[in-house]
Amino acid sequence: MFDREGLRVREHELQDQIDSMLATLDRQMQDLHAAQQQVAQLRVSAESADGLVQVVVNSVGGVVDVRLAPDVFRRSTPESLGRAMTEASRRAGEAAHTESMRIMGSIVSATETLPDLPDLVPGAPSLRDFLPRLEPGVDSVPADRDPDPDDPDDARWNRPVLRDGWQ
Repeated sequence: MFDREGLRVREHELQDQIDSMLATLDRQMQDLHAAQQQVAQLRVSAESADGLVQVVVNSVGGVVDVRLAPDVFRRSTPESLGRAMTEASRRAGEAAHTESMRIMGSIVSATETLPDLPDLVPGAPSLRDFLPRLEPGVDSVPADRDPDPDDPDDARWNRPVLRDGWQ
């Protein structure tokens, strides 16, 4: 026979799950907006090892300020100054990338524990397919060397900081 009361109970349970998911989604959207604001305002600075140059970058590695030591022209050559600028820019870009990933990573990782559409409706597409994936370690760049343009496997060339960071 047809169990109407059982269906009503199941309907209420399902509605409670959906309401809970929507409330959680609303909180996450607020958290995401706050994290995006934080990343948009992010400024990171780094200094060259010789202390000649300090570079400030935004969240995508775009240079927003360069400061030179007062005695930079007495202590360096054009070549060493160029290397110091490159080094400080690279360090600042790496730090900005790391900090941006830290900020956004907490939001992305929080979604991993939530129920997804296939949990409620078998065969439904996963909402997680639309979220960015963080892969720890892929974007780390050793500070002692530049990306190798002749190495197609050198993933550091594919980082947003290096590709389109001059915004």
